Amino acid sequence: MAKREVIINTYPFVMSKILKPGKIGRFELYHKLIKKGTILQLYSRRGRLFRGEYQFDYPIVSLDEDGDTWMTDSQLEVEAISGVVCAAKGDCLIGGLGIGLLPTLIKRKVKSIDIVELHQEVIDLVFNQIATNKMRIVKDDIYHYLDITDNQYDFIYIDIWEAITAPLKEIDKAREKAGRCLRDGGVIWCWLQELYDRIKDKLPKTPLEVAGLPAWYEPCLICGKELRNNYAGLCMDCADDMEVSELYVRR
Repeated sequence: MAKREVIINTYPFVMSKILKPGKIGRFELYHKLIKKGTILQLYSRRGRLFRGEYQFDYPIVSLDEDGDTWMTDSQLEVEAISGVVCAAKGDCLIGGLGIGLLPTLIKRKVKSIDIVELHQEVIDLVFNQIATNKMRIVKDDIYHYLDITDNQYDFIYIDIWEAITAPLKEIDKAREKAGRCLRDGGVIWCWLQELYDRIKDKLPKTPLEVAGLPAWYEPCLICGKELRNNYAGLCMDCADDMEVSELYVRR
């Protein structure tokens, strides 16, 4: 069994100091405490998911829709955008407002930030609490906006996915759509792109059939699970999500 990693207290808890709880329609913004000793799925800057134990109490803000979590500022989310914060520059476009974590972290280093958010409830809950004169909010679907806007950007970041496997199937599409809005020398980044870049050449090209009981393998390429069936490096759940399990074998 893999050694459990320990998470040390290096986080500023920015959003819990800024955002006030609230609820509008299906969406709710609330504060939560991850207690010391809690074991959760975490993220490394090398694009790897793993299980880790918190050695301190960690206050977070969560944005839920009908009880399902869209975004928090947990360790996974903070580490997943650490590279994004470093790369952001100039005029920026962000697809997906969430709890406003990224615009809050980059507002002092960039020239402008356009944020495209589909849900008015999220805009009403979050944007007015984080807004500065550098930020502009646009109510639209990010893919539609990328198709119609004449604006050009130095940095484009897209984070519109709820599940971990969802962006892995759409990153290429998102980057292609964003390309027409990118200035020369600009950067396009998607949520969990480091994970995608690490595994994209290792993913099965066709669905696989697997028989037998789960056993101990190297960590799943996506979720890090070790006690599992082995679908060319994926567990059963991730193989199903990526449509490379026997469920998708055409007979």
